[in-house]
Amino acid sequence: MITAKKRSQLLRNEKEGITMHSQSKSVHEIMIRIINKASSLMTEPRNFGIDELLYTSEIHMVDVIGRNPGINVTEIALKLGITKGAVPKIIRKLVQKGLIYRYQAKDNKRIVQFELTDKGHIAFQQHIEFHLNFDNIIIQTFNSVSEEQLDFLNEIMSEVEQHIDKIRQSH
Repeated sequence: MITAKKRSQLLRNEKEGITMHSQSKSVHEIMIRIINKASSLMTEPRNFGIDELLYTSEIHMVDVIGRNPGINVTEIALKLGITKGAVPKIIRKLVQKGLIYRYQAKDNKRIVQFELTDKGHIAFQQHIEFHLNFDNIIIQTFNSVSEEQLDFLNEIMSEVEQHIDKIRQSH
């Protein structure tokens, strides 16, 4: 619990703020806009060439299964960085939408494996094309600057990522 004294100190610090150069403030504002726009993109379902819209969690699972036919729940969770408990919920949706099918491993009937259906392959290919176009634009921008500038940007982005990781760990 935050005491009244601590709250007052936090508000005073916020008002005073960190002295920020105008260029630093501009970069910070751009970074916040990028994060907000990316977050919005991640929450909106998209069309990947099939009759249903797919959420990011769904198309990324399709992508993992497409790249790793015969993958099981544990491997999917590891590749996506999610819990094993989160996988079955998305799997059910993908089976209902006709994008994947499940089967038992030949050598161990307790292991369930997954592969894409024809419809799943269409979504998978569309997702690859989406990233080729999207990623290409970003990579072209990065290719337009010097190695030194990229090294510097990489250092800055790594520090920001570490800061975000620390905040996530403390919650």
